Amino acid sequence: MRSKLLQYAISLSLLTWLAFSMGCAQPAAQSPTPASPAAAPKAPVAPATPATSAPSAAQSSPRPAVSPTSGSSTGQGLTTLKIAHAPSTLFAPLYVAIDRGYLREEGIGVDLSVVPAGQDAMAFVATGQLDAAVAGIASATFNAVNRGLDIRIVASMGESPEKGDPSALMVRSDLLKGGAVKGPADLKGKKIAIAGGLGATSSYYLAAILQPAGLTLKDIEGVNMAFPDMIAAFKNKSIDAAIPPAPFSTQIANDGLAEIPAFGHLKPHVSGVGVVFGPRLLREKPELGQKLMAALVKGARDIQGDKFYDPKNLEIFSKYTKQKVQQLKDMPSYNYRRDLAPDVETYQNMQKAFIQAGLLSYSEPLPTDKVVDDRFVRFAAQKLGQ
Repeated sequence: MRSKLLQYAISLSLLTWLAFSMGCAQPAAQSPTPASPAAAPKAPVAPATPATSAPSAAQSSPRPAVSPTSGSSTGQGLTTLKIAHAPSTLFAPLYVAIDRGYLREEGIGVDLSVVPAGQDAMAFVATGQLDAAVAGIASATFNAVNRGLDIRIVASMGESPEKGDPSALMVRSDLLKGGAVKGPADLKGKKIAIAGGLGATSSYYLAAILQPAGLTLKDIEGVNMAFPDMIAAFKNKSIDAAIPPAPFSTQIANDGLAEIPAFGHLKPHVSGVGVVFGPRLLREKPELGQKLMAALVKGARDIQGDKFYDPKNLEIFSKYTKQKVQQLKDMPSYNYRRDLAPDVETYQNMQKAFIQAGLLSYSEPLPTDKVVDDRFVRFAAQKLGQ
């Protein structure tokens, strides 16, 4: 009976979220896998259909997009926080903070859940069933804030680097070599794979690439597709372009299926992902939010520059992302701000792009203070020093 009541509550929460977020990309239907900080997180379920913005997709039987883990104890005297993540080195500061004991030093234990995409966690962050999510910022996030849900972006995570392309637009090699695609204007009408669909984080990166040619997301055919499925889709030519992250982009390039054109590089120092807090950390127990942020900033400082490739760090990333250490060693890394300051400019630009594409329920970008709460990173900077 208790299990049925919990399932009913979760389903009701999801329906509420969908009501708040009509007009944005639909979340995938998959439950996360809980993980203890003392053990490596379980891998997401293998994809059945290309419908998510992480390397897993919806299962055949419909279930809530997120099923928060029960409040398991992670250590005597620790306060447990429920945090969702989509496994990726974009969120490396979280993994370092857990594995190097920085959260434990702050008196915090973590009940970690795996979600296929960031938007799948937001319903449960907003209702307090999850305390926080490290995730991509999507149109659903902005629509939810506009409708009064108590969530805020409190920090950035990985951002595009000056050198290297951990994420980039890739175009089929035959289209580039044959001259069918010479610049962003030639992407008009093309089928472009976007993990999570229009309104997901990657679709903003695509919008920024299209903008110089006077195009918007309305001018392309977006295909909602999981990252692993992009490899086969390039191979059978069912898509023309995509924005995959490493290591998928590396495999696609090595197989000669697609290339990064000169116009396909992402603008440096842009972070469309971040940390989102819900009501418990924002209003009820902000001191816990401060402790969590201090630990995350410590984690970010441990992976600056070449320290990302420290053998111990690579082992940590492998543990939480399920990527092989050699893959991580070979792939370009993201940048991480030392203070994890929110990328306010990008959030404003994201809203503008999504408004142009008709993905938001309002017509002007929201005021920054309605979207972002930077008091937690300011606290961490003061506590730890600049």
